[in-house]
Amino acid sequence: MSGEGTAPRLLLVSGAGGAGRTVLATALAARAAGRGRTLLVTVGRVVDPLLADGTGPFDHVHLNPVELLAQWWAGLSATVRAGRGLADGADAGASGFDPFALEPPELTGLADAEHVLVLRAVRGHVESGAYRTVVVDGPAFDGLVALLTAPSSLAAYLERVWPRHVRLSGPAAGPAAGALAALLLAEPLAGLADQLAAFVADRSALELVHVVTGDPGRPARAREELAALEVLGLRPVALVLNRLIAVDDRFALDLPHPAVRLVGSRVAAQDDAREALAEVATVLDRPVVEAAEAVEPVVTPAAAAAVEWDADAILDAAPAVVPVPEVRALGGAGLDARYEWAVALPMVDPATIGLGRVEEDVVVEAQGVRRRIRLPSVLRRCVVAGATYEEGDLRVTFVPDPEVWPRG
Repeated sequence: MSGEGTAPRLLLVSGAGGAGRTVLATALAARAAGRGRTLLVTVGRVVDPLLADGTGPFDHVHLNPVELLAQWWAGLSATVRAGRGLADGADAGASGFDPFALEPPELTGLADAEHVLVLRAVRGHVESGAYRTVVVDGPAFDGLVALLTAPSSLAAYLERVWPRHVRLSGPAAGPAAGALAALLLAEPLAGLADQLAAFVADRSALELVHVVTGDPGRPARAREELAALEVLGLRPVALVLNRLIAVDDRFALDLPHPAVRLVGSRVAAQDDAREALAEVATVLDRPVVEAAEAVEPVVTPAAAAAVEWDADAILDAAPAVVPVPEVRALGGAGLDARYEWAVALPMVDPATIGLGRVEEDVVVEAQGVRRRIRLPSVLRRCVVAGATYEEGDLRVTFVPDPEVWPRG
């Protein structure tokens, strides 16, 4: 739990569509508000009706990605036009390249840029010093992956197609006015992407609360989602088994009535979900918090705050410890040396694993996602000699590259 004078806690509520993320994010923000000033952040084209009336013991801000994109583009466009002397709307120059011919109202979507700008807004609230806790109602799983990987992907793309040393050494006047516009677009984006990639990668700054329901098939899907998140270097601070119905001994589940059979089927699925999540929780060393199904529809923050669950177990939990890659010397010296690069991925299906090498990075692909990881200096002068997956560890063997290895 964050104390006075410490950095605010950022809790990102994740999970599949229909898992009840918004209700639990609202309930979590309401509970956190009892410990200090709290902000609930929602994201999307429209505000969820649950939060439309603006009530609640917490502050609430809604981030519309299209509006963020238009605001950012308007500011950047004005800067570029002023910088190249085109504030009066003059022609972009002989290159004919003028991305700022687009006006902010024309922009209806630009996925990676939207994700980066949403993260920038979230980081701004976290770093404002105004809040002890910031709770973000995250998108469904695919959107979550896109949101969290956008900064590092964008930074890598820009550096790959237009390296910074090339951008900064190119002409910036005369016929290359279009190149200046591109430079003034690329440099702010690259810097912002690098900053946000570091922000997302900081496990002490961003923590996941992953929500699952007990519906048939959902725990298995959650396991795959959590495995993909682990590839990305993310583990949840807690798992929430949501929308559970309570049935005591007075309820006769053996009655031959369709409604009773429906309840019985749901109770059985809940029990299976408990067992499946307990196994996952053991592997990840994370708690499972159970949340009850609300008796009435949850249409206000007060109703969300009344959901029966132990939110304090999340607020009191220590940040998850995520395994980091390790380098081990396997023996030999000089060109005969062998090294092992290993990272624990116990949730991953080994049949989905793929490996690649891009300059000084290794690209790990598994569970439908990719992660680019910078190699330590000793391995940047090596080539891959093999890879195995043993006891939950991905292990990659490296040997020196004779063309770049120092001669002893």
